[in-house]
Amino acid sequence: MILALVTDGSPAKAAVTGLVSGSLTGAVRVPLVPLAGAVAVAVVVAALTSRVAALRA
Repeated sequence: MILALVTDGSPAKAAVTGLVSGSLTGAVRVPLVPLAGAVAVAVVVAALTSRVAALRA
C-alpha cells in the first residue's frame, strides 16, 4: 500500500506537482487519474478491513 503514495500516479505527487506548476503558470490542473487511484486504494482497504473484522467477530 505504501507504493501507492510514491509512484508516478500518486495523489501526493500529483498535488505537489500541481502546486508547483500552478504557481509558475497561474493555471490549476485537477489530477483526476491520481484521485481515481486513491479512491480505488481506499475502497480495497475498506473492503479488506471489513472482511477481516467480520472473520474476527
